[in-house]
Amino acid sequence: MLYRHFLFACCLLLSTWVAQAGNYELLSAIDTKSRAMTTDFLKNVYAVTEDNKLVKYDSTGTEIATFSDNRYGTLTTVDATSPFNVLLFYKDFATIVTTDMRLTSKRLFRLSTLGINNAAAACLSYDNYIWVYDTDAARLKKINSNYEVIQQSIDLRLLLGEAVVPNFMVEREGLVYMNVPGMGILMFDLQGTFYTSVSNTDLGKDDMQQFQVVQQKIVYFDQESLFVYDLGLQQQEGIALPRTSSIKDVKVERGRLFILTNDKLQLYVQTN
Repeated sequence: MLYRHFLFACCLLLSTWVAQAGNYELLSAIDTKSRAMTTDFLKNVYAVTEDNKLVKYDSTGTEIATFSDNRYGTLTTVDATSPFNVLLFYKDFATIVTTDMRLTSKRLFRLSTLGINNAAAACLSYDNYIWVYDTDAARLKKINSNYEVIQQSIDLRLLLGEAVVPNFMVEREGLVYMNVPGMGILMFDLQGTFYTSVSNTDLGKDDMQQFQVVQQKIVYFDQESLFVYDLGLQQQEGIALPRTSSIKDVKVERGRLFILTNDKLQLYVQTN
């Protein structure tokens, strides 16, 4: 419960950052060839290198932990919603590894033992269980620590009229957000019941890979800018970024800005 209250407070601070973003000072620039990154509310940043290693840096850019295990194929996504229980999803082998703050392995989930052989996306739930999208069954499923499916959606083919293959999921503020390339973001409540959606047309981006959710706002990077889409107002706002080249991804956390380029990971501090 304490973690949930702290996370809510951090979301409020992050929401303020989104509203006031403008001036930045470069804090640290790390030489790295990484293909993806994510962050946590403690302002740590996690980079997935081209050779499939996960590297964790603290808020100053100092490397503090690494994780590497190629037995499960390519590391597809990392969910650091809880820095105390980081989720690593390996799509190729339908496998999930959870780690502690030092990126030491805690638990291994082989989803095939639940009959889930084709998992498209996965994320952490607020109670440290796991959400998985089972492509073959076309259902969003929640799995507890005893390998039991405790919640699931209806067959989404009945809802959408077609099969979908999401590439990213995250749970925030009582909803599960699931990105479907070429369609948009689908939202479900914590029982797995479909709630609402926002289309790619509304977001102005067809090839969404990852995003953040802050106080019912979708925050994502596109075309050298950071965009904020307000789900309530159904309005979009663009935020200019520091001038740099070859940007791959951008993340924000409590007055910090993280920019991943082809050869660097840059950490900025908001100054206004």
